Order: sequence, then C-alpha cells, then structure tokens
Amino acid sequence: MLSTLNYDIISLQGEKIKLKIKGTEKNSIAQKLDLAEGDRIKLINGQTINDYIDFQYETANNFLNLLIEKKDGQLWEVDINRDFNEKLGIIPDGIIYDQLKQCTNDCVFCFVRQQPEAMRETLLLKDDDYRFSFLQGSFISLTNLSEEEMERIINLKLTPLNISVHTTNPELRVVMMRNPSAGQIMDKLRCLAENGISFNAQIVLCPGINDQKELDRTIADLDHFYPRVLSLGIVPVGLTRYREGLFQLNSFNHLMAEGVLTQLQTWQNRFKKRGKNYIYAADEFYLLAGQKVPATEHYNGFPQIENGIGLTRILWDDFIKLTDKLPVKSDQNIAIVTGKLGALALQPIAKRLNQINGLVVKVLPISNSFFGDSVTVTGLLTGFDIIRGLKRVEDLPEYILIPGIIFNQAGYMLDNLKYQDLQRNFPNNKFIICHTIDEALEVISNG
Repeated sequence: MLSTLNYDIISLQGEKIKLKIKGTEKNSIAQKLDLAEGDRIKLINGQTINDYIDFQYETANNFLNLLIEKKDGQLWEVDINRDFNEKLGIIPDGIIYDQLKQCTNDCVFCFVRQQPEAMRETLLLKDDDYRFSFLQGSFISLTNLSEEEMERIINLKLTPLNISVHTTNPELRVVMMRNPSAGQIMDKLRCLAENGISFNAQIVLCPGINDQKELDRTIADLDHFYPRVLSLGIVPVGLTRYREGLFQLNSFNHLMAEGVLTQLQTWQNRFKKRGKNYIYAADEFYLLAGQKVPATEHYNGFPQIENGIGLTRILWDDFIKLTDKLPVKSDQNIAIVTGKLGALALQPIAKRLNQINGLVVKVLPISNSFFGDSVTVTGLLTGFDIIRGLKRVEDLPEYILIPGIIFNQAGYMLDNLKYQDLQRNFPNNKFIICHTIDEALEVISNG
C-alpha cells in the first residue's frame, strides 16, 4: 500500500540533503512512485541517511516512511507497506552521502604525495573511510577512527574490513605514518577481533624500514589474531620522480625481491602445516625476481584481488580457458600496449599467440616518463608516454590494443588525454580498448 503527500514547494537553502537517487529498478515500488534520477532522499523512517550502510539498514523493513525532495523542489512524504517479495528499487548515487572521511596521516610512502599538483583533484584525494573499506574493499589505517565510528563498526558487525598495517612496531608505525595515534594499531586490532570483526591486512614494504626482522615481527604479531586475520598482502613501495623534500626511500631490485619471497615462503610453509596459508606476495615481487607466479590454489580464492595480488595468475588462467577458441590461422598484425611490469605478464601469452599461423603479436612495454622509470604498472601510464613510446616503434602494427585500466570512467587517461588523442596521432592505425582477455582475443580472431 502506498500513500503520498505532495507538499508545496519549500525552500531548502542551507540544508544539506544527503542521498541522491541515481535511478530506479524496473517494475519496482520506486518506479511506480515516479521517483527519478536527481530526486533526493532527506529521511528514511525519520533518520538521516549518511551512507549506503544506513540505506540498507533503514530500507530492510517492510514499512517505510520516506521524505523526498523532487528535482523541482517539491517535498513528498511517502508511506510504504510492502510485501516481502516487493522490490523498493531505489538505486542510490554512490555509497557516501555525507562527507568523505579523509586521511590525516602523512605516510613516508604515500603515493598521493608523489604526484604533481596539476593532477586531477580526485587523484590527489586521500581517503581513510571505513565505509569504503567495508563496502568496496579499500584499505584504511584505523588512525582516523573516532570512538563512535569504532562502536558503529562493532555494533553493525561491519566485517570484514581491509586494514593497512605496515608494521605492528608502535614506534616504527608512528614514524612511517607520521601520526601519533598510529602506534595504537595492536590495541585497535585486538578490539576488533575480540568483537567479531575479521580483517584483511596490508603491508606496504619499504626496503630497510619495515622489511626483514620488522616484517617477521609484524607477521608474528598479526598471527595472534588468526583466524580473524583473513589474509595478509605484502606489496612493494611505489616511488615516483616527484619526491623532492620527501623521506628517503628505495625501490626493490631483483635480489631484494628474491629475499622477500624467500622470507615469506618460510611463513607460508609454516601456516600450511597448520592448515592454511594466508600470506600473499604482490605479483611485482615474482615478476621482478623472475620467479614462477604461484598456481591458482595458492591464492585461496584471491582475497587480496583489490590489492592487485594474483591478477597475473587470473590473467593466465583466463587465457588458458580460452585457448580452445583460438583460431588456427589469422592474418592480424597486433601490438599490445602495456607497462614494463605488465609486459612480463603478457609475454607468455604473446608467445602462445604467435604460434598461430599468420598472426603477429608484439608486446610494447611503455616507459613511464611522467611518474618516472621506477613506476612500471600499466594502470599509471599516461597518454603522452604512450604516444611518445609508439612513435619510436618501427613498422607499428595495424591494430593497437590499449588496456582499459588506463582510462577512468569518463574515458580520460591520467594526463587528461583521451582515446581520440591516441587515434589522432596515429591515423593509419586502429586503436582498440580492451578490458578483458576475451575482448583482446576477439580482435585477434576477427579484427
């Protein structure tokens, strides 16, 4: 049963309206009510909706009271008494409707601090919001949590969370994160674990700082929370050329990456004997060390995929599943644009594809002059570097595959160039954006 009270237009100047409606589901209550994109929800059951967690909690009831501001300024109060199988059908715009909780740390390895000021504002934004951690898998430091927020996490059982630990040494963590409250990490993890909150942990490993003995200490400390600690991902620090005046840090080289993997393998073997390993090294360590990327079974369902750990294995597995669909013959001449690290992952695939009669596949690793040569991941390539790199290639193939990860949702690369800018510089070539291995193989098969 629905009832709607249509109020006169009321000025809402000065009031902060929270939840914006992105759309409605077909044949839902929201659609029948003529709720539409751009309408805003002020209250549900008399409660302000600050985030998607509030939205889910308040809309779980069969009886709802909504206060809605239409796009034309009218206020509607809507009472809904729905059956258990009726869909409300409101699609919220985003997951945070109040202010994003920004990071107050000043981490010595912070990538945001290593970018030029001219970058897009969204790339310079540092968030440390527990709601993004719970809902979308981003990592938080726990240094910016208020007591009320900690209580909310526990009371609503917002589990699992994703937590950036880096080190459990309290003095070292304060130094690394430049936040006096950073040293409370073990107390906060203990509080979460004792109250039933599980977590995935992350360590950004910095040579000479939190590695070797400090890494052993951190792993041993975190293991006290097992099985509440679901996974532990170890990723190498990323350094750009924009580090003037910042803390002195070094990148990992081949031998250092080998050392990290040897150290982690000792812990992994120990945990396997107990029942299950939950420590995972970033793909970069294996590729940099020239070691074999572990098999699918090693990753136990890929719990750290948000951290990019295991993406190489997933890529190879996806390719293997599609090999029976490969053509016997193809007259395509194709180049695949990638970062230096991505080239190491793509070479085995290119080797197999070049066994197809008539097919030529070149992997083109692009140097990153924008951020610096030490930045080797594909997702941080700029349009300028791609253009510059391709102009140096003799006999550039007709088809050029560009990984979709290089573009944001609006179609821009990090330096605000678009697909059209690439095509404009190479009018005799065909640029194709590929988000999956399936899309790349479609080009190989059909052009």
